[in-house]
Amino acid sequence: MKLSENNIEHLELIAKYLANEMEENERANFEIDIALEPNNALLINEIKREWKMLDSHNSNKRVNTNDAWDKLNTRLEEENLIPKAKSTKHSIVPRKMLQYAAVVAGIAVLGVTTFWATTKINKQQMVSVLNQQDQSTIVKTLADGSIVYIAQNTNFEYPIKFSKKERKVALNGQAYFDIARNPDKPFVIETENAYIQVLGTAFNVKSYESKTFELVVERGKVKVSLKKNPSISQVVVAGEKIVLGKNNLEKSAWDDDGSLAWRLGKMQFKDETLQNIVRVINRNYQSNIAIADEQTANRRLTVTFNENSLSTITELICITLNLESTKKDNQIILSPTNAK
Repeated sequence: MKLSENNIEHLELIAKYLANEMEENERANFEIDIALEPNNALLINEIKREWKMLDSHNSNKRVNTNDAWDKLNTRLEEENLIPKAKSTKHSIVPRKMLQYAAVVAGIAVLGVTTFWATTKINKQQMVSVLNQQDQSTIVKTLADGSIVYIAQNTNFEYPIKFSKKERKVALNGQAYFDIARNPDKPFVIETENAYIQVLGTAFNVKSYESKTFELVVERGKVKVSLKKNPSISQVVVAGEKIVLGKNNLEKSAWDDDGSLAWRLGKMQFKDETLQNIVRVINRNYQSNIAIADEQTANRRLTVTFNENSLSTITELICITLNLESTKKDNQIILSPTNAK
């Protein structure tokens, strides 16, 4: 039998094997299956490695009831985060197995079609992000707290640390910017055909090579200047759109037609702090999630959320980082799981 990480029954078997919960005969037969298929051993070793990482957070922690895990397992199946079991009999997935499922299924590592590179330009350490994935958005929080949603087929370049005078980045493709306000340090975006200067606002930019430049402002205002002729510029405010004409910038009214919702589908975070991830979730789900302590807030994740419900996102984060969520009034508080 060839084991697969996409088969929940196989994952349950592996969990049972690694937890030493198999009967002697069952264990012997399972080890024969491992020996007959080399990839089985590789998969089990990888899962064992993940478990050791989880165990470093799980020692002396309280284990939730089976009912809670059963409820989450059902939700994971409904949202296609883990495959549905073939059997009609409902089974309860062990806590550690759900933690692993959260790692490999519900919270996925970024794919190989996303590239990150670091270079040095004018003594500044620059990071270049190339998103070549289909129907996915990379969400990046910059050093100043600004949030950038990077669309597919887009290259975005930013400094690890901004200069003292300005916050300058470069874009080739499409991105949605939610800029942290700082009147003393303007935010500047360089595209193929224009410069965009911002103080604090939210807007969407499309600027692909050999394609039309388009900017839509959802909140605040920006100034757009042509690269070839900076004297040609326009100030664009919320509810307005600007496109590149033959030798000018053409401004018009813009109605929110839902076209900016592209950024909220499949959202990916690479090595982001939990604090930054929660901030993005709160903005886009109109939620009120808080983190109990600074140490937890600074823990890092590389994760993907694919149009999941708020409750599932919260539970998946809790499983992966061994946290618990508590509702208090209209707030959800994430905190380390209490010791026994």
